[in-house]
Amino acid sequence: MKKSISGMAGLLLVTAGINVQAADLSVKGSIAPSSCSFTITSSVIDYGRLDPNTFSPTNYTKLAKKSSPYAIRCGAAAKAKIGIKVVDNRASSRIPGLMVSQFGTGYRDNYNYGLGTTSKGQKIGGYVIHMRNNVGDGKAAYVITNEGYGGTWDPRSTEALGHSTNLSSWRSGAAFTPGQFNTVTGNLEVQAIINKASELEMNTQINLDGHATLELRYL
Repeated sequence: MKKSISGMAGLLLVTAGINVQAADLSVKGSIAPSSCSFTITSSVIDYGRLDPNTFSPTNYTKLAKKSSPYAIRCGAAAKAKIGIKVVDNRASSRIPGLMVSQFGTGYRDNYNYGLGTTSKGQKIGGYVIHMRNNVGDGKAAYVITNEGYGGTWDPRSTEALGHSTNLSSWRSGAAFTPGQFNTVTGNLEVQAIINKASELEMNTQINLDGHATLELRYL
């Protein structure tokens, strides 16, 4: 009799298992900023052929300012808080203190980009980058700079674009914090400085070789 009861209980359990239905549930999604594009109309700043006789043997020589339009465009449905981080790919060729000597104390070496070296390892010079005529969503936008990712934005902007730990962004109102935009446009202005002619072997061709990477960052 006990065996019969045990057998029936086992049968009931098996039957209950057969009748259970199951379905899987997945929870997905993404947390991501608005998708933005960053373009520079002409990403090559070309000074062409320069006459070596025009350079001073004892002083640095400023070349002309050259510029190219830039544009950052984000999705029309959502504004984004954005910034620019720059990497100097010719950092080893910088001349320390070059920009301070040319533009003043505000232009420390984190605003000084290298122009490469000659075939004999001589440092050719450097250049600065400024963001000019900036417009955010149809209104004037003002460059602000964070020099160490510390969360403090410096209102005393020269519009210079720095590298290393520098991060640059734009504000549109009175607050010195990055604004949110659908579109930011302006001009990237470059000015090169050539080393003293006495530091360079001028009887051979010297090719300016500045190279920097501008990265769009979401803040």
